[in-house]
Amino acid sequence: LKLRIVTGLIMGTMMSTIMSAFITYVNTGGGPGFLLRFLTAWGMAWAAAVPIAILVGPIANRWARRLLGLDHL
Repeated sequence: LKLRIVTGLIMGTMMSTIMSAFITYVNTGGGPGFLLRFLTAWGMAWAAAVPIAILVGPIANRWARRLLGLDHL
């Protein structure tokens, strides 16, 4: 359970940071106020991404193992 939570925290934080920065830049550009817009978007994204990563991570792992034929390990 600890591994699942820590993995979800890391994955959710990384994904929400990268995606928020990218989408904020695409939608609003990188001019003045970008950092504040990014941090606002990231805060909302992080609050959703971490619990989703914790809940969905094991399912994605299971699907990947089946697709790669590793489910017997």
